[in-house]
Amino acid sequence: MTNQYPIGKYVIPTNISESDISSWIEVIANLPEQLRVVLKEVSDQQLSLQYREGSWDIRTVVHHIADSHLHGYQRTKLILTEDKPYVSTFEENEWVLLTGNTNRFDDSVQLITGIHNRWFSILSSLNEVELNRTMQHPDNGVVPIKQMISLYAWHGKHHLEHINIALRQE
Repeated sequence: MTNQYPIGKYVIPTNISESDISSWIEVIANLPEQLRVVLKEVSDQQLSLQYREGSWDIRTVVHHIADSHLHGYQRTKLILTEDKPYVSTFEENEWVLLTGNTNRFDDSVQLITGIHNRWFSILSSLNEVELNRTMQHPDNGVVPIKQMISLYAWHGKHHLEHINIALRQE
């Protein structure tokens, strides 16, 4: 493992079980509290720590999680309300610049909390037919919602570990 991929690169799962889906949904549900615990005692100075040279700092990672998971929540709703919706990518580096890289990372943590509360309510109520609904992604092709759930569970853990690495490097 490297500091860039501290939990390994995302691997598209095969033979996804109900148990897999339930555990990924729990990971998504638990991320806001895990972020609050890790960030509780973080100083303004520590928010500028990086997990590797040239990487985003802690503050920017938190803003990115909010941006990315907002997309995940929106994609979930699109998949469930439209027939095989075409979703767009987003320029993540440009999006985090729009936050102004302010110390107000609390706003992003609150956004993550709200998104994840609503997202959990939707995800935990899906049946097998809904879990197999798909979106059309420009880079990844046809993606079923159950695969997307695995990606966002991985994504949250991936960036949470980036924050932990940055704090250990102080």
